[in-house]
Amino acid sequence: MSIPRWKRWLSYLVELELEHLRTDMHESLTVSLVRGRIQLFADRAIYSFEDLYSNFAEAFHRIDLSRLPGNRVLVLGLGLGSVIQLLEEQHDFQGDYTAIEQDEAIIYLARKYTIDTINRPITTITGDAEPFLLSYQGSSFDLVLLDIFQDDHIPEFFSTPTCLACIQRLLHPNGLLITNRLYRTPQDQVQTDQYVRHVFKTMFPHAAAMTVEGNRILFHDASYLKSS
Repeated sequence: MSIPRWKRWLSYLVELELEHLRTDMHESLTVSLVRGRIQLFADRAIYSFEDLYSNFAEAFHRIDLSRLPGNRVLVLGLGLGSVIQLLEEQHDFQGDYTAIEQDEAIIYLARKYTIDTINRPITTITGDAEPFLLSYQGSSFDLVLLDIFQDDHIPEFFSTPTCLACIQRLLHPNGLLITNRLYRTPQDQVQTDQYVRHVFKTMFPHAAAMTVEGNRILFHDASYLKSS
């Protein structure tokens, strides 16, 4: 969807709401123009924010994408496709993307506002990522991006060793998993620290983590991080 230039300029002064939806999964989904970018916001969480989706923007700058064994990318939790935009626009990554998104309304919004700005094709699958991960038998993925939330809550399955075992099975042996966890409130920090210690690092002993604006970004293989 083309946004008039004057609206983008005005959005640096005031947030401009473009669309508001209520779905079976979300009591509130708001698409707004903020600082010239299209933002998707649930009640308590930002799902997409173009190049200002800072958690993954910082993560991609920290890793050596040239080390990936191929270009097959699995996106678990599409939002408006910010992670794909970041890879394509900031890193010129020519990915072959498969995106899993459960809420049909979010896919509708992504197609309406942002997908047409992405050059690479995206295979979009509407449905719960849990059965997809449990049953997947196809070719391996080189990069897996796990960014699944229902507002500010991560569904239980995606915090389990079973989930990580499924991802490990479909991930190329030399590929990379990046996952996003909340780290905003003291409760978030305790829960995420426990998850990292007792689940993530148990499965992936060589994992690394970074904190970005209330989020904790986890890398299953620290060797992917560029030396500072």
